[in-house]
Amino acid sequence: MTATISRRDVLVGAGVAALMGACRGRRGDVLRVGFMTNTTHAPMIAGIASGRIERALGIRVEARSFRAGPRVVEALVGDAIDVGTSGPAPVVYTHARHGTGALRVIGGCASGGASLVVGSASGIRGAQDLRGKTLATPQIGSTQDISLRKYLHASGYSPAERGGDVTVHALDTATILAEVQRRALDGAWLPEPWATRVVLEAGAVRLLDERDLWEDRTFPTAMLVSRGDFAREQPALAARLAEALGAEVDRARALPEETRAVVVEELGRLLGKRLPAALVEASWPFVDYTRDPLPRALDAIAADAYALGLAPRTTCKTLFS
Repeated sequence: MTATISRRDVLVGAGVAALMGACRGRRGDVLRVGFMTNTTHAPMIAGIASGRIERALGIRVEARSFRAGPRVVEALVGDAIDVGTSGPAPVVYTHARHGTGALRVIGGCASGGASLVVGSASGIRGAQDLRGKTLATPQIGSTQDISLRKYLHASGYSPAERGGDVTVHALDTATILAEVQRRALDGAWLPEPWATRVVLEAGAVRLLDERDLWEDRTFPTAMLVSRGDFAREQPALAARLAEALGAEVDRARALPEETRAVVVEELGRLLGKRLPAALVEASWPFVDYTRDPLPRALDAIAADAYALGLAPRTTCKTLFS
């Protein structure tokens, strides 16, 4: 009996594997795309919501939204999506841990769009006032998490979990807003539109626009990344997607009102609550949309992650080839 059951299991398993293989073989007529519900991802959001990206590709697009960059990259590695827009830090982590070939950066999306905001009652007027304070980022391992920890280190601080004197929490953005409002958090390093939302709705102060910390005020906050096997097996489709997203970047720069209107509607649908158009408009100047994935800045982020003990040493050059 045991032998019979084992043989049946093997046969069923083989059938499932064959079915999965057949499904994979038919994937050429569907592209699975992920993105984050931040305005730093506005070109992808607008391109998908308007149908322009799907029309440019000539195949059906299945879109999934995520609340944090690490989730986008996890979905790529787990073969739940083919391509997505993600912040750079999760891309760096995954590249460092999985090695060359796991991911491929195929285009840019946005630069900037991140700030350190602090509560008006926090007493923080500069880096010298951070000792003993409690700050937050959207998720451990997110791009903003690296930025905050790098800033603390450069300012002579360490996070509390390493025996230091600044407490850093990982909280979802809505919780960060509520905690700053009730003065349980002193501040947070946030992407847009959340940084601006905390300023407008919690009376916070924008202590630092992260662009001011970078050469030429440019650093990647959203880039187009795919699984390595997708880029290798379907290079023409990957190139068409990069060009389609590039066209949406150009549109966001040339026709910001049109892109904002689409993004407001789509984020309202995805989040279950419409964001005020005035909020999206106020956050817009803090983001610079670009086709350039900014590889030199990506390498700098990889070096920062290694120096902070957050990721193995790696070079990002092989992410582009």
